[in-house]
Formats: sequence, structure tokens, C-alpha cells
Amino acid sequence: MPLNPDDLWYKKNKKAKLFLPFFLPLSLLFGSVSALRRFLYRHGMIKSESVDASVIIVGGITVGGSGKTPLSIALLKKLKAMGYTPGLVSRGYKGKSDVYPLLVTKDTQAELCGDEPLLIKKSVRDDALVVVDPDRVRGAKALCAKGCDVILSDDGMQHYSLRRDAEIVVLDGQRLLGNGFLLPAGPLREGKWRLKTCDMVVCNGGSKLPQGAYRMDLDPVYPQALNVNTPPLKKGCMVWVMAGIGNPDRVKESVQSLGFKLAGMLTPGDHEKIKLEDLTLAASTHPVVMTAKDAVKYSNCDVKGLYVLEVKAALSRDFDEAFASLVKKSLQQQAKRVKLDTKP
Repeated sequence: MPLNPDDLWYKKNKKAKLFLPFFLPLSLLFGSVSALRRFLYRHGMIKSESVDASVIIVGGITVGGSGKTPLSIALLKKLKAMGYTPGLVSRGYKGKSDVYPLLVTKDTQAELCGDEPLLIKKSVRDDALVVVDPDRVRGAKALCAKGCDVILSDDGMQHYSLRRDAEIVVLDGQRLLGNGFLLPAGPLREGKWRLKTCDMVVCNGGSKLPQGAYRMDLDPVYPQALNVNTPPLKKGCMVWVMAGIGNPDRVKESVQSLGFKLAGMLTPGDHEKIKLEDLTLAASTHPVVMTAKDAVKYSNCDVKGLYVLEVKAALSRDFDEAFASLVKKSLQQQAKRVKLDTKP
């Protein structure tokens, strides 16, 4: 039976921990390469490129889901309400477009742009532009050409090629930093020290906030039918929960909090799909409640019994004030960049 990384990284699994000594040398190598890369960028040996807008990173130092997507949606809406013209640039993980930069619309296929960018665009609608490009600098420049003055870089913490003006790190409040080791022995892309260098830390749920972090809660919305062929979901019924995200247990808890009984979990893996025939078979026995991120992959599916669980990021008033201050600071940073870049 293959080793489940979650057992090694997050759970007190004694059998999994027997493998830890074998992974630690690889973690040391990973950390050394990462440190060298940061050194080269910091000292200008590899160039970070600026764009004509304020760039705010919304990222993480751990692999897997932490709540970056719902936070990005909330921040784009806040920026629009504050009078800015916001945009979001994403790598578009798993997207296979032949043309970049790709401007995402509500009708773009998830296979082209990736599930998260499509979900974000469908959520923000006309409040913000969303561009997908593996070359984030090129994608950010495309947003600037469209008139964006504040750009969020989705999951862009370690993408140093795009010069940033502010950084927001998102943590899963239940998992936090796991066992504290770098990949592959642990879930960290960068060390814990990185939290002290960013501008804001947002903790998604959990019972204990890291010092100085702002709390975010994901409030579940009662599941809605995916297509017109499906009747409204009965309260308290038995359901399958489908979660193709980094932390499926969080989705299970949200569904149970709404009073539903659990028939079982369908976990295709982060960003993955399950076969349509398997989904059809599950839906023939009990309704299937899936995340909004999963739902964008099945938008043209006519299978009956599929429902979408959306979540909305709930942020405290002190976060709103801190974020407004952060945006102002990032714009000041951008102004300094422009002045330096144009200085003879």
C-alpha cells in the first residue's frame, strides 16, 4: 500500500513516521535549492520583473488546499467596492490552453484554464478580470493592458519572477504547518520563518490562531442543484460528499454541519476528476454534494442528483481595516518602483 503524504505530514501515524528518515535528506536538498533560488533573485542575479500595477500575492507556504481561492474571491470583491479595477493572474494548474495569456470568461472550459480560475471568474463575474498564464509576468502585463490597477497573484508565493508589492499567506487552521518539515518529508514549500517576512497571515478556521494572524471562516451555503434536471436537495438526507481538494475532511465537516448524513466520500484527488460513469453510479444511490471547485468540471453534465456546495469567506472587521491599509501600502510601493524604473 503506497504511503499517504497526509499520514506523514499531518497525522500521528507511527508507521508513516518510520519513513521520515528516508525523506529528510531530500528535504535538505529541496531547502538548499530553494534558498539558492531566493538568493539569486534577492541579489539580482535572476531578475524579478515589474508591471504597471500593484501586485499582491495570495499564496501559501504549504502544499494543498488552505482556502486561497475563497479568500481571493472575497478580496477581488473588496477591491472593486473600494474603487479599484482589480484583476487576478493564475498559473492555471491543469489547464491546457494553446494560447496564452488566456482571458477567462464564465464560458471558458475548465480543461483550458484550470478549475480554480474558472471558479473565481464565475464568482466575481464583472467585478474583476481573470487571466491564466504559466508566465505570470506576461499574464500580469495582459491585465495591466486591460486597465487593472491592483493585481492578485493566485498561489504566487514562490513565483519570484513577478515582482510583488505585498504578500498575504493563507494557512489551514486545522493543519497549520503539519510536522514542520520541508517537502517531501513535510508539507512546507518554505520554512516557518517565511511567515515573518510577509505582510499578512490569514488562518482559515482552527481553534488557535498563530500570533498576529487574521481569522477567516468558510461559511457553507445550502447545496444547490447542478443542473435543471435535478430537484432541490431534501434536508437531512443521506449524501455522498465529493471533494477534489487538498483537505477533503473540511468539506465533509461542512456538509455534516448542514445536517446531512454521510453515505461516503468521493475523493478523486486535488484538481482531479472521477469518471463520469462512477459519478453516475454514486448519484443513482444517493445525492452527490460536490465542492464548487469540482462543479466547474461538470458544468455540462446532465447527470441527475448532483449538488454544489459553495462556501463564502467570512473575515473580521479588523481584517478589512488591515487589508485597506495593505492595499494603500502596496500602491505606495508600486509608485516607488515606477519612480526608480524611470530614473535616468
